[in-house]
Amino acid sequence: MAIQPEPEPGYLGATVAIAPEPSLRSEFGAHLEANYPRLVAQMCMITLNPAEAQDLVQDAYARAWQRWADVRELTDPTGWVRQMAVRGSTRRWRRLLARLGFDRSRSADSPSDDPQHAGVLAALRQIPPYRRRVLVLADVAHLPLVEVAELEGIDVGVVEGRLAHARRELNEFMALRPRTQPPGVNWEDM
Repeated sequence: MAIQPEPEPGYLGATVAIAPEPSLRSEFGAHLEANYPRLVAQMCMITLNPAEAQDLVQDAYARAWQRWADVRELTDPTGWVRQMAVRGSTRRWRRLLARLGFDRSRSADSPSDDPQHAGVLAALRQIPPYRRRVLVLADVAHLPLVEVAELEGIDVGVVEGRLAHARRELNEFMALRPRTQPPGVNWEDM
């Protein structure tokens, strides 16, 4: 019979969370600072709601922080965070809350006084969400179509079709809007 060592005094068998090493914390903070605004802008174009976009990216970063030691080793940690945020935007409960009248996007039609920014969001609002997600992921986040297909859970051919439709719809709507700024949209500023 093996003798078990006596537990330390005060130990009740509870799991103790160990703080990550300082380099992990600073690395995570630097990643967050460098990528958060861009990811929020991308999610804002998908959800058309700045508050929801911030919530989604914050939730995604909270998940990343819980497993940062593993996430940081990935080829594209930002892609992992984006994937969590996009998945969050497609969850059924969010759509159900919107249908029940808890859609916060109605109170936040235009998050900016910039007419070009408001025009792009108005044009994106005309595109169905499933096409809008593909457009933003491919043209704004610059993901390869194979990754977009994987993220959306659809075939690459379907992604290509949705992207072509979304681009055409966006171009048609933008052509109808009066131009208050020079043509051309800098997606990185959105």
